Amino acid sequence: MISKDFLFSRQAVVDNKTSIKANNLFHINSMEEEEKHSFLSLLFTDLSVVDAIKHQPIFIQVAIHDVANLPAPTSSLRFVLFFDTTTLVPDRDNEILSGLQLDGYELGLTNFSLRFFGTPFFDLFTYIELSLEKYELNSVLNVDRHQGLIHKEIWVSHIQSREAFQKLDDNTHVRWFSGDFLAESIPVKGSNIPGYRLILIDLLSHLQNGRSSIRDISACIERDATLAYRVLKLTKSVMYHRQFNVHNVQRAIEIIGIKDLIKWVTLAMLSSVDGQPNCLFSMAVNRACFCDSIAKNAYSNVEGAFLVGLFSYLPNFFGSSIEDILKDLPLDESLVLALTKHQGDLGEILLLAKDYEAGRWDEIDLEALADINLSSNSLRKLYIESLKAAKEIYQI
Repeated sequence: MISKDFLFSRQAVVDNKTSIKANNLFHINSMEEEEKHSFLSLLFTDLSVVDAIKHQPIFIQVAIHDVANLPAPTSSLRFVLFFDTTTLVPDRDNEILSGLQLDGYELGLTNFSLRFFGTPFFDLFTYIELSLEKYELNSVLNVDRHQGLIHKEIWVSHIQSREAFQKLDDNTHVRWFSGDFLAESIPVKGSNIPGYRLILIDLLSHLQNGRSSIRDISACIERDATLAYRVLKLTKSVMYHRQFNVHNVQRAIEIIGIKDLIKWVTLAMLSSVDGQPNCLFSMAVNRACFCDSIAKNAYSNVEGAFLVGLFSYLPNFFGSSIEDILKDLPLDESLVLALTKHQGDLGEILLLAKDYEAGRWDEIDLEALADINLSSNSLRKLYIESLKAAKEIYQI
């Protein structure tokens, strides 16, 4: 019987417009060989995983001894299996890799070298990963000089800065990019950002004084036409009744509810910010939904987890430190401590979500999580559920 007790998370792989085009899956790589094979078999056939990340290629790094007798992937998924060049032996591995290709898997190489240039074995591989952790940027910028790579799909990973990403896009035929540059905090030019921040401050003040009417609150939102439009659009979420006919912000607030208003206004606000990577909004929503799922399933009487996850991305949108952003916002102290110092239950939730997203499995204390009825299996399920919930939001 295949064990479902494994962890995985996904990292966005984007095109030159920073639109998500694939998912790079992190997984526990310290498992025993038998466990890892079970993990891969389950991953490639688990309908819950398929539903959460389908329609985009899935990149996953594997070893040759992990893939013997893998089932053919479902028709709705494209898997690209990446193998370490230094571990492959053509005479030994050609048959296995050819069989995977016939089953519908695409193949790629990591830790690339010139070992197999010009050989039939090299032709089996469509993708080449060039990691900026292993290669100098200038070396990767010369990738187009290698004739053997002209017809390969090049993926540059571990890109740390927007500047490096721009150089790669301007000077190479690279089509796939990933790394921390996607969440790099860069100031957004334009007058709308301070305006949004003022609206959020006013809105929080209205909600906290307990004397403001729905009309007062809706007037605050309607100060920005784009923001008002986004709030109206969010009411069409599956989380609310689609049969409602919403013509104005006041009616939208009645449907959303005062309690969730800040959440939805912040979502609407962030989805309207220009000048940032296209995928940044979906990354923020994914984290917010994951934090919310953890809180609802493992913590009693903890509110604000969605906002904590969402607000943790504010520095990436506004180009300021989280401390500078929060000093103007009349937030509850528990949210502030969670966002600035990872303190309290909300802080623990946010830190857990960040570690999980980054695949920092060694940082996750599963024994401590057992005290709040969380296991690796339940954590994985919550992560998958949060991906589905996030997709419903950012596809609106």
